[in-house]
Amino acid sequence: MDKLQRDLASILTPRSSADIPLRALGHAYGLAALVSIIPQRPLYVSYDVSAKVLDMASQLLKRAGEHDVKIAGIEVEVAWTLIASLMSLGPNFVRPHLPQLLVLWRNALPKPTSKDTATNAGRSVLEWLFLLHVRESALGAILCFLQNNASTLVTLDVARRITSLLSNALSFANNFISANVEDPADSQPPIIPKKGLNMRDREALLRRRVHQCFTTLGFSSIPDATQMVLLQSVVSLFASPDGYAGSAVQAAIASSSGTFSTVWQSTDGYAYGLTFNEVVDMGGIENINGEDLKQGVQNDYLNRDTVEVSIDTLVRKSNLLSLLFRHCLPCFLDTES
Repeated sequence: MDKLQRDLASILTPRSSADIPLRALGHAYGLAALVSIIPQRPLYVSYDVSAKVLDMASQLLKRAGEHDVKIAGIEVEVAWTLIASLMSLGPNFVRPHLPQLLVLWRNALPKPTSKDTATNAGRSVLEWLFLLHVRESALGAILCFLQNNASTLVTLDVARRITSLLSNALSFANNFISANVEDPADSQPPIIPKKGLNMRDREALLRRRVHQCFTTLGFSSIPDATQMVLLQSVVSLFASPDGYAGSAVQAAIASSSGTFSTVWQSTDGYAYGLTFNEVVDMGGIENINGEDLKQGVQNDYLNRDTVEVSIDTLVRKSNLLSLLFRHCLPCFLDTES
């Protein structure tokens, strides 16, 4: 905690080192990892330590709005990472702080405004990245809360409030896609490789957290209207051809899909469905030499019972043998062949 606080104070100085933000994030994730293992060794840690971590995270969220977008992004990620780790302490710690957490989540996940739905909102790339990052980080803490405290602390009222917050985040992600906000880094390749995630990546992470939280919360607490919006969002994400443009390589492959004569003239490494990579047998129990691989049965990709895997393998072997005899046996019986 002392090293993290020292790094956070150094970020505010104009002449600080360029690696201070990464160092602060490293100390934050290290501290979060230590906090998350407190339930395994609770006798070695005082309750005051966890309370100090929560107080530090709350102070970071309160003063993030006073700083530049880049500094505020570091402070927000550090704060929500620490809060997410504190959720692993269970209901005994989270219960007295739940009203405060709900207020923090409500501030981080407000209802989308008219500026969020406008095509030309006048926001810069850094502002859009910050808004997406804040929501994704807050949803990470909500996901940890649901995973560790859902059976005890998620009452009907808490579920209703969390559902409202998730709906706000989903609406923001949908409005971001409909606004067609373009990242300048995607339109022209930079001379120097850009570090970090672009807006499409941030939006994908946000939408992933929304889906994870809805799945963990359960659909019994979600209103029908929200379920309809969620279903439409998922269907449009997977089925819409205009959802994501993809990379420049994917665009080149799509534009030349009707101009090639043979599959081996494509340069995507997949030959339009044909590949030289070895296809793993999902349910097989034998290797190339015919030796039994019991460990392969236990690690079946379809998570099936070993008896079912063995029966399926025998059926496929019998089908293969019947096919072999059907085509090869006439050749052996033919005296002229």
